Amino acid sequence: MISPVPADPTVVHPMPEQPRVVLLKPLITSSLIEVGEFSYCDDPGHLTAFETRNVLYHYGTEKLVIGKCCAQGEGVRFTMNGANHRMDGPSTFPIPIMDGSWSEHFDLITGRGGP
Repeated sequence: MISPVPADPTVVHPMPEQPRVVLLKPLITSSLIEVGEFSYCDDPGHLTAFETRNVLYHYGTEKLVIGKCCAQGEGVRFTMNGANHRMDGPSTFPIPIMDGSWSEHFDLITGRGGP
């Protein structure tokens, strides 16, 4: 029987009989992730960890936007721009994200800075 009451987009578990299905919008805390109403994830293992387990390398300012009524299957991953490595230096090793003098002088060896 179909319920006369419309679905609630603010509940985490829209189908109590299917506990592995969660609506994403109520779970998101990052201002860099936008999820439309009724988009859900089916994940039996880590239901409420979508931001940390499914959105990878989210170090920059880019925004992840997931529309309304989108289904994310088990194991889906969003690889953000932070996974890219610069190609204009002596190596693709991510020197700038390391602390210390390496990151302080990287622009000198790529020609992007210095006196």
